[in-house]
Amino acid sequence: MIDIPQSPTSCADAQTPRLEIPLNLQKTLVKKKQTILSVSLSNNRLKALSIVKNTIGRSWERPGRHVSLDTLRDALEEAIHHTQFPGTHLSMLVDHPRLASRTIQIPPMLLTDLLPFLERKVQQEKPCEGPAAWRYQIGLEARGKLHIHLDIWPQDYIDKIVHICQELGLSLRQLAPLSTLAESQLSTLPVEPGQGSILITMLEGKIMIAAGKDDGTPIWTRHLFPAQDWVPLGERIGTEANRTIMFITQQTNLQFPCIWFWDDEERVTAGEIQPHVNTPLVPYPIKPDWNYWLWVGAMLPVNLHRNFTPTQVLQAPLRKTLTKAFVAMLAVFILFGVGTTSVIEGYLARHRAAMQTMTDQVTTLQQDHAQWEHRLMSLDTKRQWAQSVRETTRPELEGPFLSYLGSIIPAQVILRKAFVERTQDGWNVELDGSASTNLAATLLVVDQFVQQLADGPYHVSLHEDWRDQLLTQTATSSNERPLYRFTLKGTML
Repeated sequence: MIDIPQSPTSCADAQTPRLEIPLNLQKTLVKKKQTILSVSLSNNRLKALSIVKNTIGRSWERPGRHVSLDTLRDALEEAIHHTQFPGTHLSMLVDHPRLASRTIQIPPMLLTDLLPFLERKVQQEKPCEGPAAWRYQIGLEARGKLHIHLDIWPQDYIDKIVHICQELGLSLRQLAPLSTLAESQLSTLPVEPGQGSILITMLEGKIMIAAGKDDGTPIWTRHLFPAQDWVPLGERIGTEANRTIMFITQQTNLQFPCIWFWDDEERVTAGEIQPHVNTPLVPYPIKPDWNYWLWVGAMLPVNLHRNFTPTQVLQAPLRKTLTKAFVAMLAVFILFGVGTTSVIEGYLARHRAAMQTMTDQVTTLQQDHAQWEHRLMSLDTKRQWAQSVRETTRPELEGPFLSYLGSIIPAQVILRKAFVERTQDGWNVELDGSASTNLAATLLVVDQFVQQLADGPYHVSLHEDWRDQLLTQTATSSNERPLYRFTLKGTML
């Protein structure tokens, strides 16, 4: 059994981690009792939890062997056996290198214009060959810019999982990224009106910073990739948290009184992060294990925007129920139909002429319908051409990029020239600067600056010749200090 405590009412009330589930989260999850097998697949490890009528049952983790799509069927059979799962519903949260996540910035537009735009963006960003499935979420919207979070999955990856579930007689209800778990916790945090919430989590070795409004709606999500060996993990997390807060506060009126942090003593602690972040870190009100995460994953709503379960799979149980009802109704209809056949035949004989007239009218209407449909298709084709021409314009980027550039330039670097040029394939970037330190320090500072540009949010890909340029030049003196010049050239998509 799980004890349900009262949730803290503010950041100051949550100073000590607890082992219970917040009350508001419990109320949300227990509205509908269900029997479901919750599974996570990350780092080639499979973990499963059996939930029967909202009661946590047995849990199991497949030992030793790695789990891939080729061995997933056997792993699920073992999970059903070891957890003694009695039902058919399955919730699956996955994390795999083939599953891509992107955040793009676009001007606000109508949904009818947004969807075709995102479809083209997916075709550009998909990391795999062949068809791709995608889901989107509208995040931060401020200063005439709209941030869209895209999840892009290979279609064959989804089809394989659906096929395995059908072979095992399982009804797939949830197929979503593992990062959905952390975003779902934003709504459980105690936040005052007009304030925002930030949560730092580390699931299966993945570091994520999620930010939300006062109602728990996610507006910004960042995934941190491994940093260079010389940057401590605590410093990197603290720096990125500062940047996230600074960016959101510049775009909105939200304030962040604290940062919620899921402590992971094996990798990093709050004490290692706090010296590098200006906002107080507060331990999350609970100390979850994987049974908790699997339970949260099972209780996510089916209509979740990041659920990749195909619509026909979600509708299969309803279609099965409707089919049974239809068969029963058909049997009743046949019984009554046999007794009323003669009455219907007599009625048709008396109204045959009227039916012929109606048939002729229907034929005429169908011909008119075909003509109008042809005209409408022609007009729609012209509208799509016009829309394609309008959408060839691209949003301005120079101002926001230069503003971002000013916030990340190292103190040792003097930037003398910043050139941004739009081309047909993207943006050309050229930065000319100098550093008044020794050569080794200059190489380190410029390398960190280059890595910050590559990490985002603009993902600038710079040529590597700047390092050779620094190594081959002779320092010039300015006020008895060495002066090394460098030029960074690259592209930004």
